[in-house]
Amino acid sequence: MTSSEGFSVRTGHESAAELPLDRHRGREVAQAWESLLRIRRLAQPERAEVPAAWERAQPMRAVSLALEAAGVAFCSVEQDAVVTSGVQLRQEGRGQVRVVWRYRRGHRPPDNGEADLAAAARALGEAGWDALLYRAGRERYLLVAPAGA
Repeated sequence: MTSSEGFSVRTGHESAAELPLDRHRGREVAQAWESLLRIRRLAQPERAEVPAAWERAQPMRAVSLALEAAGVAFCSVEQDAVVTSGVQLRQEGRGQVRVVWRYRRGHRPPDNGEADLAAAARALGEAGWDALLYRAGRERYLLVAPAGA
């Protein structure tokens, strides 16, 4: 989301009404991602492929930006109902983010979302994050932490 305060990242908890139909969002995400990569190259030139201190301090923002820059869909919700299928993020412990894939009613795949989560895990891996898939009954989720942590 873009607000008057500047660039805002998505979490998948936003309602469809909160998401502006902004044709510039893709460009803003690309610029934010490139800026983050520049920070990595300046702050840690020998390890620019892994998250920098800023990302480690704000993992929700950094993971969200990495996913959106890679083109991963985020869900949108109305009250408790999922309107658009996609990832939803939640802070999980110190420095970790839980990523679940939420589906619109009647659209849950037979693999309980493992293929969609695998695509998100690949995008995060390419961005320097470790994303481990967990299975708890029918629930599937990724637990994401900075690579090399």
